[in-house]
Amino acid sequence: MDKIRVIIKCVTNSLLVCYPFIIFLSLQYQCINLAILCLLVFFTLRLLVLPNIFAYMRWLAKITACFGLLLALISWLFAKYQLLLYYPVAVNLVFFIVFCHSLTQPETIIEKFAKIRHPDLSLKAIQYTRKVTLCWCIFFILNGSIALLTCLLNNISWWTLYNGLISYILIAILMGGEWLIRQKVQD
Repeated sequence: MDKIRVIIKCVTNSLLVCYPFIIFLSLQYQCINLAILCLLVFFTLRLLVLPNIFAYMRWLAKITACFGLLLALISWLFAKYQLLLYYPVAVNLVFFIVFCHSLTQPETIIEKFAKIRHPDLSLKAIQYTRKVTLCWCIFFILNGSIALLTCLLNNISWWTLYNGLISYILIAILMGGEWLIRQKVQD
């Protein structure tokens, strides 16, 4: 059973990354109803079998999966396939809300992540995690706004390019840049 869960996790994570390309290809080849059926199965599986990396974060993955499921259902019921394009916008919005809300809490979300590897963070490190959390909030606003703009432009090629490639590159740059800064700050 554990092997099946691992396989499902790997497949759903891969499909999540490929979401923009699934939408693009299904629209190009006019098989959007088949794609929606697959998305319904995918998001349902995602709700049932989520990564266990951060158990207390499982609800965040469930919320984004629910948004995906809802968008797929509404798209199918009302034949409004453009709604599927708003999934990246919804994900950025949810992450922004969670990260921003954590800024009002004693521990930010980034601090919680950091404490998994380093339970005894210094005051300087805690202040740093707060700044990183704020940086991610700004990123989610900008990334979500650009994702929304690609939806409104009504150009599936631009939407796919940004949401399926450029946004991932920007995430990697932010993560890599933060890692480099953290190495310098820790010294």
